[in-house]
Amino acid sequence: MSWSYEMHLQPMLSATDIEGLPFGSVFGSVPAHTVSKRHAHQDGEMFIVLAGRASVVLGDEERELGPGEVVYLSPFGYHEIRNESDEAFDIVSIYWEHIPSAVKVLEQAPPRDGFPERTLVFCPPPTPNGGLHLGHLAGPYVRADMLVRALRSMGRDARYVTGTDDHQSYVAAAARLRGTGPADVATAEGDAILATLRAAGIGCDRLTRPAGDPEHADRIRELFARVAASSAVTEEERETAYCPTCDLSLHQAFARGACGHCGAASDGEICEACGRPNEARELTGPQCRICGTPAVTRPERALWLDLNAYAEQLRDYLRDSYTSPDLQALVERLLDEGLPPYRLARSSEWGVAVGDGQTVDAWADLALTFLDAARAESEQGGPARITLFLGYDNSFYYAVLLPILAFAAELTEHLPTAFVTNQFLHLEGEKFSTSRGHAVWADDALAAAGPDAVRLALLRNAPEGRVTRITQERAGQLARDPLYLDAQEWLAGFAALTERSGGQVPGTGAWTDAHREFYRYLNLATRQLDGLLLPESFSARGYVRLLESFVARSAEFRATEEALRQVPSLAEEARTSLALEYLAAKVFAALAWPVVPELSQRVWDWLGLPAQPVREADWSFLPSGTRCVSAAPGLATAAVSSADGRS
Repeated sequence: MSWSYEMHLQPMLSATDIEGLPFGSVFGSVPAHTVSKRHAHQDGEMFIVLAGRASVVLGDEERELGPGEVVYLSPFGYHEIRNESDEAFDIVSIYWEHIPSAVKVLEQAPPRDGFPERTLVFCPPPTPNGGLHLGHLAGPYVRADMLVRALRSMGRDARYVTGTDDHQSYVAAAARLRGTGPADVATAEGDAILATLRAAGIGCDRLTRPAGDPEHADRIRELFARVAASSAVTEEERETAYCPTCDLSLHQAFARGACGHCGAASDGEICEACGRPNEARELTGPQCRICGTPAVTRPERALWLDLNAYAEQLRDYLRDSYTSPDLQALVERLLDEGLPPYRLARSSEWGVAVGDGQTVDAWADLALTFLDAARAESEQGGPARITLFLGYDNSFYYAVLLPILAFAAELTEHLPTAFVTNQFLHLEGEKFSTSRGHAVWADDALAAAGPDAVRLALLRNAPEGRVTRITQERAGQLARDPLYLDAQEWLAGFAALTERSGGQVPGTGAWTDAHREFYRYLNLATRQLDGLLLPESFSARGYVRLLESFVARSAEFRATEEALRQVPSLAEEARTSLALEYLAAKVFAALAWPVVPELSQRVWDWLGLPAQPVREADWSFLPSGTRCVSAAPGLATAAVSSADGRS
């Protein structure tokens, strides 16, 4: 017996044992009070129950089975066994590979079917202690907007939720260093951050701005009281890092040292490099960020949350949610090592006051603000699936602390069902650094190249699952992106086509095999791009590359069809050829809208289509007689932009 799929397995007979045997088989035993791993295969599979009783989960369906009963599992169907009884659940599994059946299952379940009718897309609120640089935008913000736009173009209800993380210790630290108040910093820098997001074409449907919300403190105190009532919360006195020079309790932004786990430079409470939590007093060589004095310790009383009390519930929650592989690896390691206790309130004057000179810990405040916003969205718009985009450095707070606070406050229905992470975008091989001036500011890049070019460059270089890099030279030439230039060149070519057809889109006529395959391609390419939008397979980088391929394929179609359009006897085929070209422009406008919204909207308007681009499941042709002016202003502007590097 071996332990696999979180159950005991023993191979039986297969084709390697008996020549010509058309199936494989395995004996399996799920121990009492155990849940097997949720998974899928390309094989068809059949369970024959030998002993015990358990629930077999097949997708959204659940069946209780006992001895002698049989169940069939279709290819690519997710399944697991929940054995809540006091005895083992024993089965024989017979499986076989039939590729036509597997392919048929995929064809009958296009990616679009995986999107819910309503989605809330959350992004961590930026800390308003300074402006945004390209490294910030390259993380969750543009990628989340890409998903929201795509969902809306499919007719789904999608809302973008973010804000500013006003109560962060980094805001209070910045205020001390600048000699001003934290509320002033949060307001001024927060306004600038939101202006930058708008300039990048990122629309926010719900903004959480605690410092400017007079009711925020009361709502957070109500949720905090629910957490504090948990049996896992105790009041304790513990040694805490302290600066005697500043008379300051050192935590988070106020502390600086080296991570005790990986040795990287780290602030208190979290290491950006390895993602592990720490207490400021656990840093190597801790010192005060404000004055540089080496830290000492002093005892402080506070509420502490025993995270380990919810470890199994956290495992169950994450097993039922989607987590990016890097985040999953970190959380599983933390769970295996044992979760540290977490301090819920800090000795600080900045934040939501909870008495005795303490305020709600900034990260606990952030998590409760998330739950408060999700609850409000649910009350106002109904239930929704929540997808959270986040930087890997925030993994502990969003994938551990947030769920556990929700468990304690009994708000689990407002947790994310999917976590989509990013690593870091580096400039010239090093992390962006505001303090060292090692940065390309988002406002400067947007002013120089325009939102489309900036978005496209950042999505192409999205740090998905890895650290990516951009050079200063490349950052200064964002409008020279190959897709940006090739798309504009292809679109500019429509001026000659519309002039030839009298400014009207023709209806289809006779079809050739090449026409049929190009039309098939337009629909298949759409499904491929749809698949890259699912949280489980989300890839901005892959999406941009497929869009690049789409433009190249469309340009190739025009080049090879040009000769056909000159032959008088093929006039009927020429009509279909031109109709397909205009359809390709319509498809491009809809598929590219999540990436380059301004260019896509110009194309959509030029085609005489209403409102914003619509992403059809099966593409319909433009009505015969649709008028497109030959000198399309939007496309002409784009063509000029590609020549001089401006947008």
